[in-house]
Amino acid sequence: MLAYESVDQLLGESDVKRFLHVVILNAIRDKATQLEVRFGEEGGLLYYRVDGRDWELSAPPDEVYPLLKEAVREAAVLVSPERPELTVIAGIPGARYEPLEAGWLTYQLGGRWVDLAVRIDPREPYGFIRFDIDDAAEFADDAAEALADYAARLGEDE
Repeated sequence: MLAYESVDQLLGESDVKRFLHVVILNAIRDKATQLEVRFGEEGGLLYYRVDGRDWELSAPPDEVYPLLKEAVREAAVLVSPERPELTVIAGIPGARYEPLEAGWLTYQLGGRWVDLAVRIDPREPYGFIRFDIDDAAEFADDAAEALADYAARLGEDE
């Protein structure tokens, strides 16, 4: 579970958890239905889907990127399926099947909870983390207020 209680609490979080809070709050504020971090050899890409369109956002910072999958695993409730016995008839030599880890992440915002469906592709250095968000519109105003408070505090600290 991730909980947003106040700006002070958010500022006290580790960089990776603060990053997760900010991207989830942005996605909820913008009424996104999906949020995804895609991993590659040279870093990650961050996307979310609003009104059926994918939007590419700023990439995760280099110091946060390698820690994201583990941070989501710690915050979410996941089912990690066993790898089934599988015969691959065609494919890359040495390739193997990796089932997705799936579950949910409960996000607390303003005394209310929203459950985000989570899927993690565990392949390294590739794969992805995908959050599916239902009813983001219900929480959009609270998320906008939290982000505005956070931005105001960051502006004061400069």
